Amino acid sequence: MSDLGGFSLHELFRGEAEVHAASLSEGLVKLEGSSNPAAVEPLMRAAHSIKGAARVIGLDIAVRLAHALEDVLVGMQRGAEPIVPSRIDQLLQGADLLASLARVGESEVAAWSTQHEAALDALVQQLREPAPKEALAAVKPTALTPAVTETLTAVVEPEIAATRHSSVRVTAEKLDRLLQLAGETMLESRRLGVIHEEALAMKRTLATLEDELERVRADLRRAGLDGGLVARARGIVARSREGVLAHLGTVESARRRGEETSTELYHEVLSSRMRPFSDATASLPRAVRDLARALGKDVKLEVVGEQVPVDRDILARLDAPLNHLLRNALDHGIETPDERRAAGKNPQASLRVEARHHAGMLCIRVVDDGRGIDLDALRERVVRRSLVSRDMAASLDRQELLEFLFLPGFSTAKQVTEISGRGVGLDVVQSTAREVGGVARIHSELGRGTYFELELPITLSVIRALLVEVAGEVLAFPLVRIERVVQIDASELRNVEGRSQFMLEGASVGVIDAVVVLGLGGRATRGERESIVVLGHGDERYGFAVDGLVGEEDLVVRALDPRLGKVPHLTAAAVRESGEPVLIVDTEDIVQSVRQKLGEGLLRGAQRVLGDEATSALRALVVDDSATVREVERQLLVRLGFQVEVAVDGMDGWHALRAGRFDLIVSDIDMPRMNGIEFVRTLRADPRFATVPVIVVSYKDRQEDRLAGLAAGATAYLTKGAFQDSTFGETVRDLVDVTRLRRAPRGGEDP
Repeated sequence: MSDLGGFSLHELFRGEAEVHAASLSEGLVKLEGSSNPAAVEPLMRAAHSIKGAARVIGLDIAVRLAHALEDVLVGMQRGAEPIVPSRIDQLLQGADLLASLARVGESEVAAWSTQHEAALDALVQQLREPAPKEALAAVKPTALTPAVTETLTAVVEPEIAATRHSSVRVTAEKLDRLLQLAGETMLESRRLGVIHEEALAMKRTLATLEDELERVRADLRRAGLDGGLVARARGIVARSREGVLAHLGTVESARRRGEETSTELYHEVLSSRMRPFSDATASLPRAVRDLARALGKDVKLEVVGEQVPVDRDILARLDAPLNHLLRNALDHGIETPDERRAAGKNPQASLRVEARHHAGMLCIRVVDDGRGIDLDALRERVVRRSLVSRDMAASLDRQELLEFLFLPGFSTAKQVTEISGRGVGLDVVQSTAREVGGVARIHSELGRGTYFELELPITLSVIRALLVEVAGEVLAFPLVRIERVVQIDASELRNVEGRSQFMLEGASVGVIDAVVVLGLGGRATRGERESIVVLGHGDERYGFAVDGLVGEEDLVVRALDPRLGKVPHLTAAAVRESGEPVLIVDTEDIVQSVRQKLGEGLLRGAQRVLGDEATSALRALVVDDSATVREVERQLLVRLGFQVEVAVDGMDGWHALRAGRFDLIVSDIDMPRMNGIEFVRTLRADPRFATVPVIVVSYKDRQEDRLAGLAAGATAYLTKGAFQDSTFGETVRDLVDVTRLRRAPRGGEDP
């Protein structure tokens, strides 16, 4: 084929066909929802353009298909062709075939034609026949085609719309470097403010010197001595002061211009990283439409906030969570039209994906008006899976129960299908949110629906942070993760059952010293005022007592060296406006540590309520990547009399183990970064931990898994069913000197 400007005609056809096929797919889904003949015209143009481009390069197979699509669309526009789901199905199949052809290189066209010719001919024949008669309100399950199955079981690739603006290709690494330099330039320009303050101090010093010289001259004159030399010196100082004043004006002007220019530069570079939320949702209407029809459900998808800007790194991580949440809603949450009619609902279900910026965060919700989550059934499922005992399950509140849905391998599906029920999905949602410093939440009401909420940073590049002082070190807390910052009189702290607390908006908030959580020792002196950073949300808020508040700054985030692994309580580093380095606190990790320390009864470095018994109390380390399992194991061990520390994976556990003394270790197997087998092998290789009892608790109950755990050095291997009976407690007592255990509370008592 001939060459045109360095591109073959076939390559030009591929680019044009890809854009028009995507427009056809998106437009057909919208057409089905509106049944408006006026919406057909752009679809006709897309089919006509593909036909013309295919004819130019002699691709007859594409000409035939595009022509058949165009004929049907013309009929729809004239009202001679009904806009019914079965006809839309056929048109979408045609758009899929054209999109598939657009991905094929010139040398592969013959093979593609041979492979798809029969299916294409059959589809063209169907398009030439009258549309099947069907009731518009009827929704019948349809078989999942391989293309649809692939879409639903894999991460949906965003269809990025073509833009009319000219553009150049820039590598992601180059863009990241530009953003980092722009951010540092913005911070450097602000350092001129420090120079300005230094010049002001110099001006004040010169003014003082000038006044002193004037007093000396006056004293000399009263004594009858010549003060001419002093007067000349005073004149020199006065001129110097005027020079400093001029310099101050220059510095201030340079600071203002530099800050304005560098800030504008930074925001321009930052905006080049931002993409509209629609880039992550372009393919969702088609996926939802196909899956709903496959399940025999009538669903209207609404996407709100398509133009909300999102950092491209955040956007790239949204595909998997959104795909899983929508699939979960369609398969589990939304009822069939008949079920909805029986419940007094609109037969057509509503499914909404919305994005917005709120309080410096990106908030994404996936909302359905389906059947909701049956908490009683979920509670029974948790007990049946042996995750907790029946008594403990009965004490869990709504939010604690819903958190089990985020556990790896946990599913409420009654059977495995090609759509869901494999026990994967929601753990991906939570892990994705945590990876970028966000959170995932579930809210549900039986019979009325469910919504999942993701709260994520708008950008990962620069954060606004609160700087605090702890044990002589300056640490940064991301402002968007702080619930409140308060300064109170020390007298407002109350000791309740061994815990420091203060009242905030009518609610009691537990307080613990920063130095206790970070392991930096204790505070030698305490002032009359306490500075407290409140973290968490809702009923789970904790006060983090610091030595002082330094101020707020914008920080360019720099990742820690990956060779350090997971550094407890820290997430990244940055350079302050003054040029000094500062570490950024991992607030989620801090909340976990505060929860743990308060659970142990440790507060602000004070002695435990148990007095002398505390010095001989046994200590246990729980290592598990599931927050729910960690809490269950922690409560069980506290009931047995242990002080308990927790770690989120093997690497975190190894850091904790080296920093403390433990009489027992309880570890999971499947964890990120360092799994349980590697963790046990690592600690057994260190003579300090060679004799510490290690209990491996895992979902896996196969003999080979048990042997692998014991071979690595575990003292005992239990399945998580041990939580439900006395096996766990009996194993602990067998491995640890029970005479050192303090009296365990009776059943039903709080630890």
